[in-house]
Amino acid sequence: MRVKSLKVFAGVLMCGLLLGASSTAYADAFSLTSFSITNLQFTASSGTAQFTLTGAMARAEATNLGQTQNIISNNFPIAQASAVVNGVSASATANAATHSLSGESTATIGGCSCTAGSAGLANLTGTLVLSGAEGNVDVNLSFLRTLLREVQTDQFGVYAESGTFFDLLVNGAVVFSVQVEALNPVGPNGFARVEFTDQVSHTIRLQGGTENSIFVRLSSTSLVINEVPEPATLVLLVSGLGFMTGVLKKRRTKADE
Repeated sequence: MRVKSLKVFAGVLMCGLLLGASSTAYADAFSLTSFSITNLQFTASSGTAQFTLTGAMARAEATNLGQTQNIISNNFPIAQASAVVNGVSASATANAATHSLSGESTATIGGCSCTAGSAGLANLTGTLVLSGAEGNVDVNLSFLRTLLREVQTDQFGVYAESGTFFDLLVNGAVVFSVQVEALNPVGPNGFARVEFTDQVSHTIRLQGGTENSIFVRLSSTSLVINEVPEPATLVLLVSGLGFMTGVLKKRRTKADE
């Protein structure tokens, strides 16, 4: 009987150790966000809308394990920036030549109780002149939108988030906006993916014969949070298993008697 009890105890103890080892080896979370706006155009219902870009800005920021990299570019007509820190990355492009903006961010962490995040941001500035028309004029703004979001966690991944933001300002006022601050939040053992491309259009009303300032901005963000069980948790787990083994041993002894 003693040999059997020792075998039971050894088996349960090994199971507990394996559970504890796997919890620290496979705790991870992942987020990917890719967002782009291309071929931004303005079309007036009467007269001519002349859209001229004058500035571009791209910014990439990555943060993980207490380290941060923040890169900014104001090159014209094409501004590009990228940042990478410990498996976390971000990139952004503002292209005045093609009237496009894009941002991509990824964040991956594993085997630690920690938080990591990244962001890609892009801006375009310019002017919009309505000529050959008077009074209020309807102007259609249009662009092609491409979006990819993917988030995933294992049993100890607390949170994974993919976020996107886009808006367009005319003369300092927002006339069109699409914002998602916390898209696809996922707890332990979660997975979500969204991918699509669509044509977007929106009508605004402006004064004919005037020059208007245009500001367009886009962002792509990723955030992940992990929580690995503390060593004390593993000790309690193994102790509990040992106690259960003792209970089983006593029950078996009484049954044999």
